[in-house]
Amino acid sequence: FYDGEVELYEYGVCDVDIYFAKSLRTFLPISVAINGICKVLQMTFGLEYMKWLKAPMTESTYGITNAVAQLRDRVLKDGRVLPNDIVDVSSFMDSMVDINLMDDCAKELSNRFVDLRPTKILTVATTGLVIALPMAKYLQVPVVYARKERNVVMADTFKAGYSSKTVGKDRELLVSKNHLDEEDRVLVIDDFLSSGASQEALLRIICEAEAEAVGVGVLLEKVYDSGRQSLSGFNIPVESLCKIVSVQHGVIQLQEEEGYDKQ
Repeated sequence: FYDGEVELYEYGVCDVDIYFAKSLRTFLPISVAINGICKVLQMTFGLEYMKWLKAPMTESTYGITNAVAQLRDRVLKDGRVLPNDIVDVSSFMDSMVDINLMDDCAKELSNRFVDLRPTKILTVATTGLVIALPMAKYLQVPVVYARKERNVVMADTFKAGYSSKTVGKDRELLVSKNHLDEEDRVLVIDDFLSSGASQEALLRIICEAEAEAVGVGVLLEKVYDSGRQSLSGFNIPVESLCKIVSVQHGVIQLQEEEGYDKQ
């Protein structure tokens, strides 16, 4: 925990008074009130209640949370492999969105990045918004999204080019200069990490704005592609909830997570 000035603390004690609005509210269980306070402290300051006790359990189950398990199941059940090894998951996170699944995944990714204290989320319209918007709710930060075409309200922009494998041509990402400044700690969020081209373009925009990039989070990662390696030079954490290791012969194969039954 950073106190906002000079010192970093590994742990601490927080005293919070609980006031009851009226006599009827006294029937609210104390445990509910405490859980609510803990969630606010975690999302606002990065504090976690009794983290030293939960750490061993978290480490043993990391990667197989309910959200991760649900996402893996949907990828295997509803995902399709298209020509050029494009993975089609439009039935639940693109042209049709499973909002409950996206909300669960957003909570999981938010928990992984909350300690980095991001002040803004940067994503790409429109596919990245399905996960960026619910994450913004949990992290309590604004979402800035990069457009692929300039509109009438974007007079002055940061811009970066990249090569899109999905559409098979070069594209350009545009972000209004009014939405990023040098004091921002920016978290890049997207749906897929494959070649890393679009995420790298967003990171270059953050650098141009003289802001600080704190991490990259995605729902799905093609580990057989060069995306993670292409982002390694930025020296920031990269998190993905579901790792695809192969799409050979039209069959999606996922990386086996520790503690997860093979499939």
